[in-house]
Amino acid sequence: MVTNLPPEAKSKWFEVTLTRNPQERIRLMQEFLSLVPKHKGTEKLRAHVKRQISQLREEIDRRKRAAKRGRAPSYFPEKAGAAQVVILGPTNVGRSSLLRAVTNATPEVAPYPFATRKPVPGMLPYLDIQFQLVEAPPLVEGASEGRADGFQILSLARNADGIIIMVDLTDDPADQYLMVARELERSRILTTEPEGEVEIQRRGHGSGIQFIWEGELAGCTPDEVVRLLREYKIRSALVRIRGRATLDVVEDAIFGNAVHRPTLVVANKADAAGDAAALESLREAARPLEVIPVSTLATPNLAETLGAKLFALLGVTRVYTKEPGKEPSRVPVVVRRGATVGELAKIIHSDFYRRFKYARLWGPSAKFPGERVGIDRVLRDGDTVEFHV
Repeated sequence: MVTNLPPEAKSKWFEVTLTRNPQERIRLMQEFLSLVPKHKGTEKLRAHVKRQISQLREEIDRRKRAAKRGRAPSYFPEKAGAAQVVILGPTNVGRSSLLRAVTNATPEVAPYPFATRKPVPGMLPYLDIQFQLVEAPPLVEGASEGRADGFQILSLARNADGIIIMVDLTDDPADQYLMVARELERSRILTTEPEGEVEIQRRGHGSGIQFIWEGELAGCTPDEVVRLLREYKIRSALVRIRGRATLDVVEDAIFGNAVHRPTLVVANKADAAGDAAALESLREAARPLEVIPVSTLATPNLAETLGAKLFALLGVTRVYTKEPGKEPSRVPVVVRRGATVGELAKIIHSDFYRRFKYARLWGPSAKFPGERVGIDRVLRDGDTVEFHV
């Protein structure tokens, strides 16, 4: 992303952020594009804004069609289980077969292409939790520009907690993977963790620019970030810094936050693939992502294997709660990796956080059983927490 846009372009983007009317937003975005100089440094920005315009136009058309039918059908399955993981891939690579093999879902498995028209969810049990797998309709070249319901499919991936990219080992798997990876990248969905991330939450007047430090700035200072935001007329915002974030990353976030989704590559039809070079080529193309060769028809214990891979990939942390004098709950609370006792308290009930006195801790992170800990104690998978308020 560039940091040399003319002032009138920055002012126009501020106008874009102020309106929620889709037609007005499209008009303002087009005016913004007319003010952005055309050169190599602005190519990604211009492409990103054009995709936003296309998405808005499709959304307007979808609402009109839904109004004629009387109601809008739900495209996005409601999240369930410990995490939602979307299965992406070209047509006929075995997405439906994988869902059937490892979950309770019964999607249609057909030899012809594009059999899956809408997302199909299913639950994969692993240990004492479940992962929700969602088979997305097939992804095609140009999905990031709206082709073949691409906006909706990629929004499904953006809203999920993780992604499985599925390819066919018998049909140029590296090329299939690279197509999916390109469409994700063009939609600002990152499959590898970036060095730095910035999230900007605009707020009402009078609060100024406040930072939440989960990382550090690289090559710039907080004052330079504040000056940049003010150039875009952002005078009140909460700015969350993760990793090592540059000023370019900050400006990139102004136009819409890129998101990182942990990703696993599943290479299907390993039982039919006789070319070891194809698998090695795929691994080279997907590096540093892990590639798992499987057969949805012949791999033993596929559900357990996939569950273990997702458990590690997503950094699932199970924490059990207990009341004084009672046994721990058998159903864990799933929290993000690095979560604290205080964050767990907020999840359970705001009163536990507001009236917190101390907690007792058992499990992997406890120095001894029943250790008395404070609100900032970081939890690990398998811990048991007893709150005292």
